[in-house]
Amino acid sequence: MRHNFDETINRIGTDSDKWDNEGKSGTLIPLGIADTDYRAPSEVLDAVRGKVDFGVFGYGHFPHDRFTDAIKGWYGRHHKIDIRKDQISYAPGLMTGALWMFLDAYTNPGDKVVIQTPVYATFKRVIENFKRKAIDNPLIFREGDYHIDFEDLEDKLKMPDVKILLVCNPANPVGRVWTKEEMQKMYDLCRENHVIIISDEIHSDMIHKGLPFHSFLEICEEEDQNVVVMNSPSKTFNLASFFSAYVIVKNRNLKKAFDDIYKKYHFDYNYLGVEALITAYNECDYYVMELNDYLQSNIDFSIEYINKHLPKLKVQYPDCSYLLWVDCEELGLNSEGLTKFFEDSGIRVNAGESYGKDSGHFVRVNIACTRSLLERALKQIKVNYDKSGF
Repeated sequence: MRHNFDETINRIGTDSDKWDNEGKSGTLIPLGIADTDYRAPSEVLDAVRGKVDFGVFGYGHFPHDRFTDAIKGWYGRHHKIDIRKDQISYAPGLMTGALWMFLDAYTNPGDKVVIQTPVYATFKRVIENFKRKAIDNPLIFREGDYHIDFEDLEDKLKMPDVKILLVCNPANPVGRVWTKEEMQKMYDLCRENHVIIISDEIHSDMIHKGLPFHSFLEICEEEDQNVVVMNSPSKTFNLASFFSAYVIVKNRNLKKAFDDIYKKYHFDYNYLGVEALITAYNECDYYVMELNDYLQSNIDFSIEYINKHLPKLKVQYPDCSYLLWVDCEELGLNSEGLTKFFEDSGIRVNAGESYGKDSGHFVRVNIACTRSLLERALKQIKVNYDKSGF
């Protein structure tokens, strides 16, 4: 490998939300917050270092052509989708920028947004903080996997004031990569009911098991009024603190509405973050291939260990990303009890109930760390598991 994913990097005391906050400055091993413990690619570090060494940080002039060229190239190479440069806009992060700007552009206070729980908890938080109402279309959990309840979805899309279906594509935390057939059904129902699909594709670079990833951009037509996409390299390349994301909108009126919101708030852009995005997308394809190999190895190791040593924990191989959605129902603990069990093991995980009201017996576990740390964490869980008599 060109990149060393086994490198141990001490993030304690670096203002890391994951290690200094969630991990309580090293008191706990944090396997919750969805960032990786890996350095960004050397090409990205060199590009950012070059900007820093230049030493002048006055107002920037957004490098529109380089930015849109990089994104167009990425979607063309990795997803075989040809997008036009004029369909791309910058956003200062996904949740902190793109989502609430979409809500501001396309909805009014009191309007409803459908989400498919269990789903990324910040979806509901942003929707409700912005005075819109989140409507659950709960996924069906059957034989260890999740499926869309299309009958319920149709009923929810027909409700008055439903303006948006917010889709996590691929799905966090359940680890599903939606099939093209499932996406077509969602698209057809939204089109029939004049509902916009917002597709969050932030995990789309990390697909496992040889599965194809399909973007809603493949399904929608030119000037389509029913689909907008948001994405960022932050998960793939561990660039979250740069708050540099983008949206892809084919319909000119919808795109203008988004751009007008950007202008309304007089946003600027992250000078270093945009350079990191451009460099990652232009020069670091190898990193994604190596990252996925490493993640899949960690997933294999984790599932094999859990099945052998922690048999009351049930986990399916995720289709995507670096998050395990672990069913702990056989432990007989409520959500608070599960959190305490893992913390007593010296581990911090994300409580399942934050992703949906019926998911309190699940936890989300981030395996995007070094193998040595992952092995240590699992062994600590086993010690407490055995001690607790499970």
